[in-house]
Amino acid sequence: MSDAAANPYDTLVYPGFALTQAHPDRLATLATLFGMTPADVSRCRVLELGCGDGVNLIGIALELPEATCVGVDLAAAGIKKGRAIVHELGLKNITLQQYDIMDISRDFGQFDFIIVHGVYSWVPPAVRDQLLIICKENLAKNGVAYVSYNTYPGCHLRDMMRNMMTYHVRDFSDPQQQIDESRALIRFLVDAGMGNEQYQKSLHKEFESILVRSDHAFFHDDLGEINTPVYFYQFVEHATQHRLQYLSEADFVE
Repeated sequence: MSDAAANPYDTLVYPGFALTQAHPDRLATLATLFGMTPADVSRCRVLELGCGDGVNLIGIALELPEATCVGVDLAAAGIKKGRAIVHELGLKNITLQQYDIMDISRDFGQFDFIIVHGVYSWVPPAVRDQLLIICKENLAKNGVAYVSYNTYPGCHLRDMMRNMMTYHVRDFSDPQQQIDESRALIRFLVDAGMGNEQYQKSLHKEFESILVRSDHAFFHDDLGEINTPVYFYQFVEHATQHRLQYLSEADFVE
């Protein structure tokens, strides 16, 4: 297992929140619509990879007391925070583990639903492969995996902003200073009014998005060492290589 002290997610714990689009009931409904026979949600087994502080999974465990929920994350700080919440709530159907995704094998168990939110685009290629290997090897029959990722062509604009910000703060080591300087840069570009009208609208929209995100989310999502968007067809091809089949968007209207 990697040294937790070197993990940026221990320096700034990523804030957890409920993922309505990844709830087992949503995933089971989509599976049913497309002709599958998913597991009984009330008694299902759920695995969340990169669960952070476990807040999303804790919500599922609260709502589905007969379900079995397992969350893993490499960062110790988030797991510690989540375990404290689990203890305070007295939940018996959820386990949060500090665990390296690369160490998960078929022996880790079978799950009806696997949730992978905010991981795929932020890890090296070998880890992206491992995520899909787990989705194949540890998914029960008629199981559904939810995987989020950043996508092109929309992310080209976000890439441009990210490249400017990471270059601007390349000599700063303090996370808070990186956050403040990056926001100041985008504010400067917006206020300067450079470029055509469409460019200015894009800058302003991105700046508004940056302002509403928490420091922790902004630091990990936009200033992280790795942020690799892919085209939809590339993700589908990657999934196919691991003998997985695309089902649907979690938000069906997308």
